[in-house]
Amino acid sequence: MGALGAVVLGGCESAPPKPPAATPAVAPREATDDERFKVSAALAPLLRTSGIWRGPEDGCAVAVGVLPRSNINMGVAPHPECRFSLLVTEGALQRLPPEEMRAALAHELGHVELGHFGARRARRQVERGAMVQRGAQAAAFRAYDREEERAADRWAAQLLNRLPGDGTRCRALVGLLQRLEREGQRPEYFNWLSTHPSPGARLQALAEVCP
Repeated sequence: MGALGAVVLGGCESAPPKPPAATPAVAPREATDDERFKVSAALAPLLRTSGIWRGPEDGCAVAVGVLPRSNINMGVAPHPECRFSLLVTEGALQRLPPEEMRAALAHELGHVELGHFGARRARRQVERGAMVQRGAQAAAFRAYDREEERAADRWAAQLLNRLPGDGTRCRALVGLLQRLEREGQRPEYFNWLSTHPSPGARLQALAEVCP
């Protein structure tokens, strides 16, 4: 675990990753030692089992930043030095139990491995023009985002089912979505739900791969 902690954060933590374009402007901060340990403990088995990161020879795995927000959320984006960058809200770090933290990170790794970075960047460029011309056309691009969320859920469930360990497997992802479904009526989730399918809809879709 010590080697992973050094590679996950070493050389990448001096400048926390910037929030994705759709995130309201809030400056991310560097993670504390406890927060780094929590992320590393949840992420290490996912990186190794998926083959995304095999060890120090692969260089920096992920740059981590923390958003000072109370809601449960996280996101990934490209990074110039590491495999990818990760932003985690304080709410996720403080309130998610370890198995649900791992499930959330597995979902984010799904976006990395399924190549959603480039696809989203291209759509946003077109979407900005569409928003000027016609709102309905712009809204259609969100459907692609929602399908990517479902695809990342399926990828995460399959990865979680391959993990050795506590036996929660993909049920941890079900627990995470149930938690988000309970919290989804809070105002801080409204912007998030503009691009994500509802947790209830994601639970129904997930039943196919995680009965």
